[in-house]
Amino acid sequence: MDAEASPDVLGVVLMGSRGFEHFVTARSDHDALVIVAGDPSPWQRDHGSDVETWPMTIEQFRQHGLTVDVWNRPAFLGVRVIMDRLDGEIARLVEEKRTLRAEEAQVLGANRVDGYINALVRSLRNLEAGREIEGRLDAIESIGPLLEAVFAFEGRVRPFNKWLRYETTARPLAFGDIVSLVDQIATRPTADVQRAVFRQFEAAARQRGHGPVVDSWEPDVAWIRGESAVETPESSRPSSATPRRTIDAPATSDLD
Repeated sequence: MDAEASPDVLGVVLMGSRGFEHFVTARSDHDALVIVAGDPSPWQRDHGSDVETWPMTIEQFRQHGLTVDVWNRPAFLGVRVIMDRLDGEIARLVEEKRTLRAEEAQVLGANRVDGYINALVRSLRNLEAGREIEGRLDAIESIGPLLEAVFAFEGRVRPFNKWLRYETTARPLAFGDIVSLVDQIATRPTADVQRAVFRQFEAAARQRGHGPVVDSWEPDVAWIRGESAVETPESSRPSSATPRRTIDAPATSDLD
């Protein structure tokens, strides 16, 4: 079926490598969102086709990547709108998906700051107890919330891993070379490496207004930084102190 010839098609958005116009190879297919006014099913194409389509109504497209199929939001960082019969609405919706609103960035950032510290604390405890594999696994799990937080600090959506270096090269983060830092965590996640990353991260988190989230991990923040040799024992804490954060639950709810 020809999208241009059909009045039912309201818009077409090209995604993937051809949307980014980068990493295109002879094997690259064409991935497209097809936004229609009526029944999307006639526009479905099977996986493996030269043109793979994801058809949906305009109502579904408005929610896609925001409240439905949130996992696919990073795909919009590199899409191209090749048809828009709604006077620019398709393009406006694409722009909404590829950036974070100020309030959204603040809430997401706080959640991911907490999630990163949570995984970091798990890793440090395991490493200090001699549980090397467990500590390395927790370190790797910390990379996801670390990346999401750093991008949220700047109102940006974290890209898919394939596009991480591309995005940070094309639009460098004020945070600095996050790719180098996560590479260190992934390849040699020692306690010293992770604490050095945390110290840089903590400064950025506080600058973005997330100091209270970091402080919710007291009295262990100095230990996380590497300024104290051991965690503060629970029995040594003053009775008036805020109860220690548990590593079993984040302080803020997940937006997803």
